[in-house]
Amino acid sequence: MAFVVDRLLPADLDAALALSTKAGWNQVAADWQRVLDLSPEGCLAGRQDGRVVATAGLVTVTPEIRWVCLVLVDEALRGRGYGAAMFVQVLERVRRSGTTAVGLDASDLGRPVYLKQGFVDVAPIDRWTGVLRPSAPPSNIGAFETRSAEIVAALDRDACGGDRGPLLRHLVAEPAVRTVVSPGLGYGLYRPGRLHGHIGPLIAANDTVAKLILDQIRHAAGERTVSIDAMRTAENAALLETAGLTVARRLTRMTLAPARPLLMGPRIRAAESFTWG
Repeated sequence: MAFVVDRLLPADLDAALALSTKAGWNQVAADWQRVLDLSPEGCLAGRQDGRVVATAGLVTVTPEIRWVCLVLVDEALRGRGYGAAMFVQVLERVRRSGTTAVGLDASDLGRPVYLKQGFVDVAPIDRWTGVLRPSAPPSNIGAFETRSAEIVAALDRDACGGDRGPLLRHLVAEPAVRTVVSPGLGYGLYRPGRLHGHIGPLIAANDTVAKLILDQIRHAAGERTVSIDAMRTAENAALLETAGLTVARRLTRMTLAPARPLLMGPRIRAAESFTWG
């Protein structure tokens, strides 16, 4: 049975979602659509006799940064080298892009593969889950919901040192996404997921702002569990434990050598996701 790697097409999105659902991932259709909308050239499908059985992606996070994501093989077909074949194609696209600022968030299963391909460890990153509980202290700092992508993009550029504008504009415009802003101090995005609602990115000038944004998101999430991906620091652990969350998965942020602290500024309290860094 032939295995071929080519472009992931709009007609393949249902098959891609079925793969991630079977793997127990949190993606919904909008997550796959977002990747295809923003980085169509980097979306890859592995086909066995025409059927999508594997995926991989290389998305453009900023003009300078690319992110490897959605590396997935049908569980029934693992061990045949399909994942390695997908990753070779991703690396070819890295070479074509000309960038050396390439990151990914690796599971323990994927990390040895990435090490062999020239990626190096940067820092641990964790996925936290749970039901948010009130954590914001009394404060005169305000927060409100907005559909202004420009407010969000400006706050993000200041924290990241790069322009994630296209991604943020897409997210803010999506009907199911809630955007909470503390003017001049930070913002947080909340969107539905298959298993949990998902929070990220979360940018905050300090812990008080981060707690306020999480408390506003709590009203949108209600009693539904949420997930949030955050670099493993004492500050993040204290923030998220206070909010009622616990670590569900432990991964490693890696970059194509040399090690670079991509999307890891002190005000970046949560990643967009493992897909976008």
